[in-house]
Amino acid sequence: MQKPQPFIVHEWGTFLAIAGSNGVTLEGMSHEEHPLPDFVHAAKADSVFPKWPTLKGETPVIYFYTDKPRKVLVGVDFPSGAWTHWFPSAASAGRFSGSAPNTNGHLGWITQLAPPSPTDSLPELAADSLWRFARQVPAAATVTSNGEVERFLFYRGLGKANLPVELFPEKNAGRLVAHVPVQRVILLNIEQGKLTWRPVIALKAGQILDGVRTGLRPGSVEEIALYLTRGLIQSGLFPDEARALVNTWRSSYFEHDGFRVLFILPQAWTDRFIPLHVRPQPDQLVRVMVGRIEGLTKKREALVRAALLGFASNPEKHFATLAAQGRYLEPILRRLAQTPSLKPLCERFLATELVTKGRSDARALAEQLRLGV
Repeated sequence: MQKPQPFIVHEWGTFLAIAGSNGVTLEGMSHEEHPLPDFVHAAKADSVFPKWPTLKGETPVIYFYTDKPRKVLVGVDFPSGAWTHWFPSAASAGRFSGSAPNTNGHLGWITQLAPPSPTDSLPELAADSLWRFARQVPAAATVTSNGEVERFLFYRGLGKANLPVELFPEKNAGRLVAHVPVQRVILLNIEQGKLTWRPVIALKAGQILDGVRTGLRPGSVEEIALYLTRGLIQSGLFPDEARALVNTWRSSYFEHDGFRVLFILPQAWTDRFIPLHVRPQPDQLVRVMVGRIEGLTKKREALVRAALLGFASNPEKHFATLAAQGRYLEPILRRLAQTPSLKPLCERFLATELVTKGRSDARALAEQLRLGV
């Protein structure tokens, strides 16, 4: 008789924040960088989304490995935030009754697992969808009560919380403070497409690292991606899972201008921050999350400030600077609004579609501002 295979559950994802030049985590980290497939379920923004979140939990995906069909109950909590997107359909979604608004988020699935099969009927994807990378893992199919099928459980959320690592972009040429042990730290700067970086194998809890914006050397995307992939495997992910994470976030991590820090968080932190419950209990449970902090330097602040002040006189010239900030434009504007003389102007820009919907052009933005939007 063949020995039963263990029941294994693996998970990966990213938590993202942006640190102002003064090291304070900025609000407004809620926008998407890449569109999710149309079939993904979304909560109503006006009912559960935290107001001006400081943390974005992106693409946690949960894989299951089983050699036989089995029914599984899965629940994931977010004590300091709310879950905003998920797939397949959840049996329960929202927050625990009696909790404060926009906190104690919860998702629950009742799903049937089946060993992977090439005949799995998965929702269709656009050819360029980043979702396809997560599917390139031969995990069990997950089937919910309404017949939705995928090779994993996906969810995403927003929180009013801080990562356990602090970044002070301007202090001592950049200071990093680790409050928990982290692995495979990547210090990365991209400016006009030129990439420089420095790896730090590990930081202990309580360790302070100064000069994080200095000593960076030229590197390639392939080199940095391999460094991170190896760290993800050492943290417990299967090689194809690690590649799925890196390929999903490759352009966002390694190809967009800006100064950022990446690091692998300990599972003990993840278990406390977003508790996961699986029944029946798996023989192995591995959760690997990448922390990501975008560092707002004074140089970048000054660039956006100049674009704001000069926009009225030359919209075409300064629109490109504002649009290039992408989903980080709102946090940057909220940082600049801390200067009283800039607050009214920042508030007008915050109300435009360039910020609220991530789309506009120079002419439309100028018109919205003239109308006092």
